[in-house]
Amino acid sequence: MKPTKLTTIKFSSLAFCVAMSSQISAQEYIIKYKSGATTTMAGFASAAGAKGATDQGFSEQGAATILRNALVSEARHVPEFNFSVAKLNLEQISELNNSGAVEYIEVDAKRYLYAESVPYGITMVQAPLVSDAYTSNIKACIIDTGYTLGHPDLPSSGVTGYAFSGHGSWSSDGNGHGTHVAGTIAAIGRNNIGVVGVNPSAKLGLHIVKIFNNSGNWTTASNLVTAIQSCKNAGAKVVNMSLGGSSSTATEQNALASFYQGGMLLVAAAGNAGNSSLSYPASYSSVMSVAAVDSSRNRASYSQYNSQVEIAAPGSSVYSTYKNNSYSTLSGTSMATPHVTGVAALVWSQFPSCTPARIRTALTATAQDRGTAGRDVYYGFGIVRAQNAVSYLQTNGC
Repeated sequence: MKPTKLTTIKFSSLAFCVAMSSQISAQEYIIKYKSGATTTMAGFASAAGAKGATDQGFSEQGAATILRNALVSEARHVPEFNFSVAKLNLEQISELNNSGAVEYIEVDAKRYLYAESVPYGITMVQAPLVSDAYTSNIKACIIDTGYTLGHPDLPSSGVTGYAFSGHGSWSSDGNGHGTHVAGTIAAIGRNNIGVVGVNPSAKLGLHIVKIFNNSGNWTTASNLVTAIQSCKNAGAKVVNMSLGGSSSTATEQNALASFYQGGMLLVAAAGNAGNSSLSYPASYSSVMSVAAVDSSRNRASYSQYNSQVEIAAPGSSVYSTYKNNSYSTLSGTSMATPHVTGVAALVWSQFPSCTPARIRTALTATAQDRGTAGRDVYYGFGIVRAQNAVSYLQTNGC
């Protein structure tokens, strides 16, 4: 099909016209000439055998003259296919269209390298070894800074959300933290771009709670309870909390225990202070506290260590989706937590009749032991492993 010929468009708004003109002038265009137009402009009687003309009837001298008449000073030519490439503004496009020498003008469309990487953490937790074909059976909830809805490497359909007053929309993330977390859990695979998440098929249900504003400022324990209630109302089974604080509250502790007993698996970051202090909600008994390791499976120096640390996951130099449809490498127990959340959802989707306690047991019983034999304060039971957890439940049942 022949491309549509670009024409001059009139705008009622001067500001929009200026913006549009600027946008167009920054693009390169393909200028396809009519047969014989460049040779005629160069003064040749015919294309064949004429000095300076190609067998295809193209004259670089003639093309340069056509462009120069439209005040186009720089261009590159492709004589084999009778076209030139140049940066054009609206006026130049109009002039060329009116010259009688041009068949059509079209944007010189950009092409990119197609490359999709599997972050080291996805492999470390054995996610590629387990099918996520059943993840439409389960929903994960991410309580964070929001979600970049429309990111080309994240699910868009079926994603629900809630935002606290004054924080804007849950579907917008001006901070990037929440979108990074989401990518580890569910970045789309086999699309030849970006990264792969623990659940790459885009079938996993997602509910987003924007509890922080775009600056990532603090929130409260009572807000967290409200956020988890939103997750529950949306039907989420696994809750990711890449957040925390140094103080506990009885209200939060009791509420989270109720959510856990009511069928939700709660996962939270152990903290980034690099010491033995407790962080909450991670250190409540109803919550899985996640420590961070690096690509060598060693404890990250910033990862907090204490008796409540239950499991570990990759947290250092994690590459994932980010705000403004981009990607970024971040470190922290915030990055380790979604690996566990993603694996929990992946495993649970295979065994939907299991209780959260049983899924929790499967994850801890099959974690790769690190540090002191058995559970220790640095790694908990070890690094989470998806395939091993599935095998455990296949053998032992729910």
